Amino acid sequence: MSLYKGTELLLESPQQLKALANETRAKILRILEDGPASAKQLSGLLEMTHGKVGHHVKVLREAGLIEVVEERPVRAVIERFYGLSHDHLRFGNKNSDRLQFTLAQAAREAVPTSSQPFDPPGVFLTVRMSREHAADFHRRVLALANEFKDNGDDKADNVYGFTASVFLTDTPSPRSGK
Repeated sequence: MSLYKGTELLLESPQQLKALANETRAKILRILEDGPASAKQLSGLLEMTHGKVGHHVKVLREAGLIEVVEERPVRAVIERFYGLSHDHLRFGNKNSDRLQFTLAQAAREAVPTSSQPFDPPGVFLTVRMSREHAADFHRRVLALANEFKDNGDDKADNVYGFTASVFLTDTPSPRSGK
């Protein structure tokens, strides 16, 4: 079951980035990709107290990343089920350091290298090339990212991440005089 509404959430505030930067909150968002869950269910899955999960849920709600999708009376209380408020996220603030945030988030989510199914699990390269050539690589990386996203399987047991970027470095170049 998927709650995706085809909506895009524009990330523009420091509050949203702070909410995303926490490992527990990132796990909650990944769990909710599979469908709604209550704080009690999240507590069990994350092996955390209900109070701690409640705090993280509150931060995610205040940042607009999740919302209440259902309420059910359970004995003397109302149990709330949370779902994603978006289909996908997009950085909107040009002033936020999107590249550093994205790479740091990928590093937080990745399991240790010894548990990775592929060898090597990733590469880091710097190459001297023209801006036009780099722009072509960037376009192809974005196409590959879209292909990765479109080939997701809701029935699969494992969740894989994909991060890639073509970016200008501050490596000194003898040709530019820096």
